[in-house]
Amino acid sequence: MIRVSEGEPSGYGGLELADHVSTIFSESGLLSRASNFEYRPQQQQMAHAVAEALNDQEHLIVEAGTGVGKSLGYLIPAILYAVSEGKRAIISTHTINLQEQLVEKDLPMLQEILPVSFNFTMLKGRHNYLCTKRLHKAMQMADGLFTTPESAELQRIMEWSKETVDGSLSDFDEEPNPKVWSQVCSERGLCSPKMCGSKSDFAQTNHACFFQKARQRIMSADVVVLNHTLFFTLLNTVEEPAEGGVLFRNDFVIFDEAHTVEQVASRHIGLGISSGQIHFALNKLWNPSTKKGLLTVLQKGKVVQQVGDVHHTAETFFSEVEDACNEILERSQTEKEEKSSWKTSRFWKELRIRNPDLVEDCLTLPLQRLRVSLNELIKQSDDREVGQELQDCNRRIAELKETIAMFLSQEYDPYVYWVERGGKDG
Repeated sequence: MIRVSEGEPSGYGGLELADHVSTIFSESGLLSRASNFEYRPQQQQMAHAVAEALNDQEHLIVEAGTGVGKSLGYLIPAILYAVSEGKRAIISTHTINLQEQLVEKDLPMLQEILPVSFNFTMLKGRHNYLCTKRLHKAMQMADGLFTTPESAELQRIMEWSKETVDGSLSDFDEEPNPKVWSQVCSERGLCSPKMCGSKSDFAQTNHACFFQKARQRIMSADVVVLNHTLFFTLLNTVEEPAEGGVLFRNDFVIFDEAHTVEQVASRHIGLGISSGQIHFALNKLWNPSTKKGLLTVLQKGKVVQQVGDVHHTAETFFSEVEDACNEILERSQTEKEEKSSWKTSRFWKELRIRNPDLVEDCLTLPLQRLRVSLNELIKQSDDREVGQELQDCNRRIAELKETIAMFLSQEYDPYVYWVERGGKDG
């Protein structure tokens, strides 16, 4: 049972949370003081049900039609419960429009009228934020990392960093080159409170990282708004809860636009790998087209050759996967089997893989050999920040290697395995 002790300005007047919420939504309640208020019994019923579910720590599914006012129907009980119990309300939505409505309209309005004080913030994926520590290092290594146009783009980001308010992509008039941004944005393992937070050595002589500033806002917020994609990305990332301060045991979650949750969750809780992911990870070390990368900075020609070989092997691997899928399709057509495993027959987009060893594994061993070489470079590096970048590359390659092995072996029974054919980076 939720009660607020005597003397607290946010007290419910002796009422339980659900009854207090019902009073707020009544014809003569707190909301009725607004000029545009319209009493809606369905909204009142919904808010009461949400409050009861929170109070009893139970799950609740609500189907609310257009015009019910569902946002306030869950926000008010969630805020009152979060403040009273010292918990954090995580509000997850599917669309940007709804996120903007919540943080620009609904939550500021509730700050003015509710008899409790609360803070809120919107959480973006960490890759949306500039890490000033990585930016300074990228400026030092620009000749080895970037082409001339990319260096000019890096300079533009540096100038923008001195003026931006929140240091996120949404603060750009024109978003930067994705390749350049990937070298300066916040990254798990490269951007942490210890490395570039407000109390770090870096922050003593430079501006603290924008993601770490955002993290502090999240830590102190009573309500955090984010999207489904980010929620399930964080849920699937073991390291993130400790670093990002988002998914704590003490939080509770409300999914708005919940009809999209199944589709989003299935894509982000599982594992996936693409040729684009492989080449992106390798290009950070060395890009065959531009001849730029960390290995150019380090002048390690032998490892450069290794990376080039893995690039070529990856192309061969994914080509063989596509050929194998085409053979499965042709064989099924010949045998007149049902075509339930793919969405289109002639130009297939998705194909269910029911047996292990779809193709010969020609890729995990070269990736592992590259990891051994990177480990040696990390040991030899006398530049801590370069060493951290190499470690991050090594971590990515390890994850890719493990995912390929898992897909080919199909050793995990609860999983479903399939291949998608996309564009050139599919």
